[in-house]
Amino acid sequence: MHELSFAQALLDTVLNLAKDHKAKKVTAIHVKLGELLLINPEQLKFCFEVVSKGTIVEGAKLIIEFVKPKIVCTSCGKTFNEVIGICDCGGIVSVEGGKEMILTKVEMEVE
Repeated sequence: MHELSFAQALLDTVLNLAKDHKAKKVTAIHVKLGELLLINPEQLKFCFEVVSKGTIVEGAKLIIEFVKPKIVCTSCGKTFNEVIGICDCGGIVSVEGGKEMILTKVEMEVE
């Protein structure tokens, strides 16, 4: 279950941001996740609840937006939103997006 490691990494990042901004409470966290990460959002939310217990992030709303894959043909430049092994032109494709985890916004109460 790699959701636990993602949840822990997200918590560490949010706690560092909260410390930098002298936050007393984090209320919401917005993230963009690439669909190719194969993250189960319910499992991620559960894991995040577990790892954030006892911190200023406990109880924060985790808002997840999924990002479609971006596959690009290295020969003709055609783009696809689904994973394919080879382009119509016979060219090899490259994964250019859909594997990212981006923290886009953290809502917090500051002192």
